[in-house]
Amino acid sequence: MIAIRGLLAVVALIPVSALAQNSYSFTDAASSTVRYGVAEARPTLSCAAVAGLATAETTIVSVRVVPAADGVPEHCRATGLIQPEIRFEVNLPATWNRRFYMHGNGGFAGEAPDSGSRPMIRANALKQGFATAQTNTGHDAAAEPLGSFAMSYQKRVDYAFRAVHLTAVEAKRIAAAYYGRAAAYSYWDGCSTGGRQGLISAQRFPQDFDGIVAGAPVLNFVDTVTQSLWNGLVLAEAQVPIAKMKLLADAAYARCDAKDGLKDGLIDDPRNCDFDPARDVAQCTVGQDGDNCLTPAQTTAIKKIYAGLQVDGKPVHFGQPVGAEVAGASPIGGGQESGWNRWLIASPGGKAIQHAYGESFVRYFLSKSDPSLDATKFDYAADIAKYADARTLLNATDPNLEPFRARGAKLLMYFGWADTALPPLMGIDYYQKAVTANGPGTADFFRLFMVPGMFHCRGGVGPDRLDAMTSLINWVENGVAPASITASQADKGKVVRTRPLCPYPRVARYLGAGSPDEASSFACKAPD
Repeated sequence: MIAIRGLLAVVALIPVSALAQNSYSFTDAASSTVRYGVAEARPTLSCAAVAGLATAETTIVSVRVVPAADGVPEHCRATGLIQPEIRFEVNLPATWNRRFYMHGNGGFAGEAPDSGSRPMIRANALKQGFATAQTNTGHDAAAEPLGSFAMSYQKRVDYAFRAVHLTAVEAKRIAAAYYGRAAAYSYWDGCSTGGRQGLISAQRFPQDFDGIVAGAPVLNFVDTVTQSLWNGLVLAEAQVPIAKMKLLADAAYARCDAKDGLKDGLIDDPRNCDFDPARDVAQCTVGQDGDNCLTPAQTTAIKKIYAGLQVDGKPVHFGQPVGAEVAGASPIGGGQESGWNRWLIASPGGKAIQHAYGESFVRYFLSKSDPSLDATKFDYAADIAKYADARTLLNATDPNLEPFRARGAKLLMYFGWADTALPPLMGIDYYQKAVTANGPGTADFFRLFMVPGMFHCRGGVGPDRLDAMTSLINWVENGVAPASITASQADKGKVVRTRPLCPYPRVARYLGAGSPDEASSFACKAPD
């Protein structure tokens, strides 16, 4: 009980749904080349009649007509329960474009339909005429915070993949009955956990979606969260005050900002950055400490975070790239903050989010959960192997996407280079393995876009506003593969920079003329 109360105290500080989505889907729909070529459909049943669409496994809990308001059309909203505890919501507009849209979850999920940014995401899709669906993945985060739900094996399976699959199946069944016609196209949109859900759908259930946006996916879940615990312990032992992040960021950007040929406040590929905090940042003298220098212990800890977890001298996972130390637009709340703040560096008197997530995982995702497990004594050489079942359930690392490609489906993945929730190199590693597994035609159905300066799913110092969904729809329905996606950066609601995002491994390069804040001054080119 004490462990649960501690988790509640931590999770109360973390707006879970705010960690999970780039909120700019459909922003380019009006000006894009997307043309809905499928005839619209209208209901053949009353909203009240949707209650009669229950089955032995699926209960329709409530139905109601939601009147048109604020640009959102009138729609029928149904909530339901798939046995044993998967809650879902379906929204059916009065005029349907015959497209189904489902959006993902964040962190350990368990969100209510109206939490955080979820109503806005739902509204944006309804405004375009989509039928929408969402699920809590089989548990309630308010009652079972972070990973505590995983003491139930059933809930582990539901969280891993069963809830998303069954919700998609049931929501599409309900929509087809309501309109008398099936969906012409089905789309998934998610980031973080939602990105993992999208990838695992492509791998396990390729028939569920015609197009998938997978942003910053936690695809290697087990190694990511165990490394998150390790990161938390490293920085808890050798504490680095958030005030020192400016010192670190200034030195890193001074050394690496211009390496792509343009000094623009972005490190476009941290792999080309040879920043060394021991060499490039002022070191405190013995007994000294202050915001203008790093102590030996702090320098060592920072270098460990950059390098990533190693066991017996061998890397287990990818480290944190240089570039996220800088203060940028917060992906969690308003204002500016370092990308390391909260995710890696704890607020005073609290725990970093990575630390809390990792600690919760190692306690609750064992075959026999142990809420009292002392996470500080986690043995990385011996204990990681104990989570083989969790790896089987949760990891979305299978690069074989042939069944998904064979039915003409498309996958669009993006990752921020300055993400501090997850290691961005994990996304590149998966894409490269997918190219090897699926052959040279992989880019015909799967493309990855790396976003310079973007934090987790959004925020940061780069162009974080990208409408991947409109590009995906155009690809699925019109066969127009995205040669680039124009992303923007805003300050106080005003766009201050646009930049093309390029399909990996191509990168945006300045053409030598025009404003460096305008996308038209760049072209996608092969890396140097």
